[in-house]
Amino acid sequence: MTETITHIVLFKYRPDISWTDFESHFSTFLALQTRCLHPSTGKPYMLSLRAGKNRSWEPFSKGMTHGFVLEFANQEDLDYYLTSDPVHLAFSKAAGPLIEDSVVVDIRDGILFGSPAKRPGTGPGNYSGSCHCGQMAWTANLGTAEHVLCHCETCRKLGGGPYSCNQIIPREDLSITRGEPRVYVYKGASGKDVRCYFCGTCTSHIYHHQDVMPDKVIVRTLLLDGGDKMPATGEIFAEGRLGWVKELQESLVNGAK
Repeated sequence: MTETITHIVLFKYRPDISWTDFESHFSTFLALQTRCLHPSTGKPYMLSLRAGKNRSWEPFSKGMTHGFVLEFANQEDLDYYLTSDPVHLAFSKAAGPLIEDSVVVDIRDGILFGSPAKRPGTGPGNYSGSCHCGQMAWTANLGTAEHVLCHCETCRKLGGGPYSCNQIIPREDLSITRGEPRVYVYKGASGKDVRCYFCGTCTSHIYHHQDVMPDKVIVRTLLLDGGDKMPATGEIFAEGRLGWVKELQESLVNGAK
């Protein structure tokens, strides 16, 4: 049985975009078949790309007006297209303001049961990390490469952002390979001490160690190589989530599938 993956994309466009925007968007999308090049061969790797406007008289479109059907020889090519291909990533960024909603489905002919494809970048293994200035480096052994978001006030204060990206791992699975971190000690929600280890020069946070979990450390996963590609699959202290953090729950649900 063929391994060919059919990647189906349906779009609902914003009502206020111009015809010029439509034309440019469609032209750029259709050109991806020849402009997206395989990183090893330097040649186009998309097997086919078709597009059209919905013309069904049935009232089940959910507002989706246009569809695109792309074919890839295997899951690896599709994963590269979705996560790493610079041409496709640039197209997606430019298309974002035009799109109000979308539906994406990947199918293999004849496969009706079984588990979904594994999201790229989520495999187990040792991940290297480094601080902003480069004086600190470390490795973390992750069972699954993913983020758990923490919305507590302490994380917002320490990081200056709406949440932090973390994972709890055994203490022995973290190894500092360069530099010596500084330590800041504070009281956690449990009332016990928490030690925050950070670079003394650039202040990048490496990990936290809580007295309440002596055998575990909380690693800042976004500082690990490939952290920008890891999915967010959970959250804690959700009651502290800022109101303007949009579509977070939908992202968490989709990332966990």
